[in-house]
Amino acid sequence: MKYISLLKISHLEGGEYDVNSILNAIKTLTNWCLSIGIAAAGVSLVVGFILYAIADVDKKAQVKQRIIQTLLGIAGIILAISLVNLIIDLF
Repeated sequence: MKYISLLKISHLEGGEYDVNSILNAIKTLTNWCLSIGIAAAGVSLVVGFILYAIADVDKKAQVKQRIIQTLLGIAGIILAISLVNLIIDLF
């Protein structure tokens, strides 16, 4: 069993949960958030591309900026999940 060796915590008081079950719950939650976030970002990208195709010349810059922000959001989601997984793997 992997425990937090620095703090020597093996069992949390007041329940049947140990540190590994808490870490597994966090990992499950982050994977769920990743799935929802990537799906929402994909829908946003499709809507952005449709808006870019039908937008006037004046609005194209705004829509292009929205598409870029969505792509940066996807990268941010992936980096956040990777950071959480890295921290969990350290324990």
